[in-house]
Amino acid sequence: MVNWAGGASGAVSGASIGSAIPGIGSAVGGILGGITGLFGGKKKKKPKKYNTLDPQQQALYNDYIASIRGEGPFSGLYNFDSEGYNNIFDQTIGRPAYRNFEENIIPGITGQYRSNNLMNSSYSGEALSRAGRNVQENLDSLRASNIFQGQQQANQNKQNAINSILGTQTFAYGKPKPYGQNGGIDEILSSLAPQAGSWFADYLKK
Repeated sequence: MVNWAGGASGAVSGASIGSAIPGIGSAVGGILGGITGLFGGKKKKKPKKYNTLDPQQQALYNDYIASIRGEGPFSGLYNFDSEGYNNIFDQTIGRPAYRNFEENIIPGITGQYRSNNLMNSSYSGEALSRAGRNVQENLDSLRASNIFQGQQQANQNKQNAINSILGTQTFAYGKPKPYGQNGGIDEILSSLAPQAGSWFADYLKK
C-alpha cells in the first residue's frame, strides 16, 4: 500500500539531508527520501488484546467482584453474620455463664447469708442482684467486643479482596495461551474460603 503522507515526509527529510552531503544534492535526496517514504514506511500493527479467562472463569470472576458489593450468589461472603454469631455466642458462652450463676453463685451467696441468719434481709437480695448484674454486664461486654472484631475482620477481608482484584490482569496482548495456563483467577478463587471464614473460626474456638 502506498503511504502518501510518508512519501511527502520522506521527500522533505531526504532533501534536507541531501543538501548537506556533497555530491548528493537536495533534489536527489528528496527523490530517494520520497521513494522510501512511499513504499517503505509501513505502520506497525498493534498487538491484539485477548481475554485470559475462559467463560466459566469469567463468570466466577464476575460473581467474585459482585460479592464485594454484597450482590450475586456469593453476596454474604464478605459480610459479618451478626445473627449467626449471636446464636453461637448464646449457646457456647451465654448459657454456660447463666448455668454457673444459678448452680454455683446463687447457692454460694444464699448459703453465706443463711449461715448468718440474714437470708431474708435486704443484704441478701442486694448481693444476688449485684452478682446477676455483673454476669450480664460481662456477657454484654464480651459479645460487643467480639462483634466489633468480627466486623473489622470482615472489612479487612473485603479490602484484601479488592486489592487482589486490582492486582489481577484478566487480559493480555499477542497470541492467546491455552486456557488454564493463565493462573490469575485460579489463584484468587482458591483463596476465597480462607479469607471469608477466618474470623468465624476464631470465635467458634472461643
